[in-house]
Order: sequence, then C-alpha cells, then structure tokens
Amino acid sequence: MESKVNYTLVGAFVLILTATLIVFIVWLSTGLSTKRYKNYLVIMQESVAGLGVKSSVKYNGVNVGIVKKIFLNKQNPEQVRLVIQVEVHTPITVGTTAMLNSQGFTGITYLALQGSDINLNPIPVLPGEKYPIIKSKPSWFFRLDTALHDLNRNMNQITQDINNVLGGENPILLRKILNNLSTTSQHLAAQSKRLDTILINTARSTRAFPSLMNTLTQQTLPSTNQVLNNLSLMTNNLLEVSDNLRQNPSILIRGQKPLPLGPGE
Repeated sequence: MESKVNYTLVGAFVLILTATLIVFIVWLSTGLSTKRYKNYLVIMQESVAGLGVKSSVKYNGVNVGIVKKIFLNKQNPEQVRLVIQVEVHTPITVGTTAMLNSQGFTGITYLALQGSDINLNPIPVLPGEKYPIIKSKPSWFFRLDTALHDLNRNMNQITQDINNVLGGENPILLRKILNNLSTTSQHLAAQSKRLDTILINTARSTRAFPSLMNTLTQQTLPSTNQVLNNLSLMTNNLLEVSDNLRQNPSILIRGQKPLPLGPGE
C-alpha cells in the first residue's frame, strides 16, 4: 500500500513539474509580461528590405516594441504599411517620426522612432484608419542613394554639355577666340611699353617743372613787367598827345613851341 501511495505522489509531482515547465517555456517564447502595448501605423515610401515581423522598434535607441505586421497598400503599391506595437508609456506625439535604421552598414535593420517638442499632442486616428499614423521620413540609405543618383545624372549632363561645346564648329571658334586673345595680349604689351615711355617722360617733366618755374619767376616775369611798364608809359604819352591835338590842332603845323610875336604884339 505504501508503494502505491509513493507512486501517486511521484506521479503528481511529475505532472506539476511538467506543467510548470510548459508554462515557463510558453512565457519565454511568447514574452508574457505585465507590459501594455498600443498599435500604431507607419507608412513608408521606400523599400523596407531587411525589416521583418518582430523586428525591433526603438525610441531614441531604446527598445520599446516590435513590428507586428508588414503589407503593401493596395491602392498604391509604392507604399509599405507597417503596424507596430509600442509600449503605452512611450511618448508618441504628433511630432514623432519613424525612420528605417540599421546597426552599422551591415547590421540588423530596425524601425527608429524620434521624438520632437514641436507638437506634443497625441496622434489622432484619421477617418478610415484603424490605428494612429506616425509620420515617416527617408532613411539615411535612401537619401544617400537619391544623392548618388542625382550626382550621376548631373555628371552625365556635364559630360553631354562638354561634348556639345567641343563638338561641331565649336573647336574652330575656340581656336579663333584664343588667337584673338593672343593678338590682343600682344597689342596690350606694345601699348604697355608706350605707356611706360609716357610715364617716364612725365616723371622727367615733373622733375624739371620746379626749375622751369624758378626761371620763369626770376627772369621772365621781371622782363615782362618792364615791357608792360614801358607800354603803359607809351600809352600815357599817346593819350597826352591826343588831348593836346583836340585842344590845339595847329600843333601839327607849328609844333608845340609858340610862334614869335609880331610887331605891336
């Protein structure tokens, strides 16, 4: 009888232990916890290669949830819609943005959320949508790819422009322009020599100017003043003669000396 009771206790213990192990394994596999989550929708305008269901969702680098579902927009296949599960205490607001990111260039891809203090209001649910929509922005790789495409297009355009410039009659015109520039440079060089000669002569004249002014002041001006004085005296004499002629015209006949007196005068 004792052996039967012992087997019963052992069997019960094994059953309890097995059930406990099963619960523990389920808890580990499903991540059972007391955390509460909220669903959001993210609409991406680029490829989400490398991102899968249960990929991490990080807010400023901290794990706050997972990607729950990935599917295409039926009306616009260029759009990829992501349903994400985020912890309820995560500060998701209207200013929050979502972007694809990876741990290094070859690391695991995850969805990065970034907060903003521009608008701290909660995200409303739009009509026709099941979850609030978090705005997305292009990933670094998408922006780099776009920049490289733009650079390649610009380089092709520059190459085409260079070919257009160097093609046809343009090389001939370019050679003519260069020849004209060479001729103009030679003329300018010749004119430059003439200009140097003029400047040298001007400098010499400037140095001789004080001596010229000295000669003019000490020699030429006194002689000129003497001539002007003589002309002034001559003019005064002519004026005096003119006055005498008006008063006594007979001076022209008998001169200025009076005639001798006659008998009885």
